[in-house]
Amino acid sequence: MNRANVIATLVIVSTVIQQGLTNPAIGFSAVLSKDTHLGTDDAIKYDKVHTNLGNGYDEWCGHFVAPTKGLYVFSCSVMATNTNHITVGIIKNGNLILGVSSAQAAWETGFRNVVLAMDKGDRVWVKRLAHDRNIQGLYNSFSGYLISTET
Repeated sequence: MNRANVIATLVIVSTVIQQGLTNPAIGFSAVLSKDTHLGTDDAIKYDKVHTNLGNGYDEWCGHFVAPTKGLYVFSCSVMATNTNHITVGIIKNGNLILGVSSAQAAWETGFRNVVLAMDKGDRVWVKRLAHDRNIQGLYNSFSGYLISTET
């Protein structure tokens, strides 16, 4: 490794460390603790929270509220009960961003990711859109994390 590469590596490492210290981690991951029956347009309240850095996720309403402006990644997995299928949607501030559907077969899961520019206070959640109303507990998840404060 030549001197220029060493200096470049040190600059990159220094920048990463500095950004890590000045930009706190923001991220959450939650699942359902039990099988759940959903009403029409119900937000899914993922009640078993594994991670909630930055306290943006509210398990009581199922919404993530961006604590800071930035670029975020969100993901959702969904599985209906038995051989039923279900379609849910990832919603931002009341607008459908994309749908997520499970197949109409036993133990089939649907999964989607999306990258969204968020302003401080913007909300993202998952709600039922169509088909069955019953979803399998631990096989349904909602996660998100900040990847950049530069948008």
